[in-house]
Amino acid sequence: MHDLTLFSLISSVTKSKAYFRHARWSGRRYCPWCNNRSIYRLDDGKFKCSRCRRKFTEFSGTYLSRLKIPFNNLLYLIHMFVMGVPAFRIAKQSSISKSTIERLFRLFKRVIYDNSLEELQQLSGELEMDETLFGGHRKGKRGWGAEGKHVVFGIYHRNGRVIVFPVSNRRQETLLPIIDKHTKHGSVYYTDDYEGYVSLVMRGKHIRITKERGKPVGVNNINGLEGFWSYAKVWLYHYRGIPRQYFHYYLKEIEFRFNSREEDLLEKIVNMLVKLVPPS
Repeated sequence: MHDLTLFSLISSVTKSKAYFRHARWSGRRYCPWCNNRSIYRLDDGKFKCSRCRRKFTEFSGTYLSRLKIPFNNLLYLIHMFVMGVPAFRIAKQSSISKSTIERLFRLFKRVIYDNSLEELQQLSGELEMDETLFGGHRKGKRGWGAEGKHVVFGIYHRNGRVIVFPVSNRRQETLLPIIDKHTKHGSVYYTDDYEGYVSLVMRGKHIRITKERGKPVGVNNINGLEGFWSYAKVWLYHYRGIPRQYFHYYLKEIEFRFNSREEDLLEKIVNMLVKLVPPS
């Protein structure tokens, strides 16, 4: 989105609401409950479906229906979220409270998380797999024996996309079901020499190639997971600590930022917010 267009939307409640409305309907409304396009407007501004007879508003059933914040302020906060500006700094520069900003930022993370689960696809081709640790206490053991660490497993595709999963441990019985579920037969796996990957050597049509000194044999630039781990840790440091119960939301947010780094993140988040909330 052009900066001038964004500024004009943020400056007007009416224009910003029209922007969200267009993202929701793309010019043609339909019943969010039965997809019927034969609807009519009521005197109170709501709509009614001629088939299922249910009433609805512009944003019924979407994440936006849960929010009670002016649309221009919402668009401004999405922009700040995309830019990575922390909540306390935004609160100092605006009339929006820090608690409201933090609540909305958690919603954005949840929306990204829900959307990532909907769009999960099996990867194929040349794939790198690795796991790392995030967080934990500074005192005591370090590395894989450290207390309170989050173990994260990742699969990196050569096109520059990554999918990551918080896991309880790095044992075979934990990692192999994830690999089976999210990769296609015939893939080439680049892994380290950790014993958890040993059974991949002759697993169906899969091929496993062990990396040497951080690089896959015969391939110089597929080793993208180490780059992603660095990228993720920089973003997590930027947050100066995160609630343990929300770690999976933060992880998927960073995955989303990495995979969409050449795209308009604001527009993508708006389009997620106007989608129907998946059933829990």
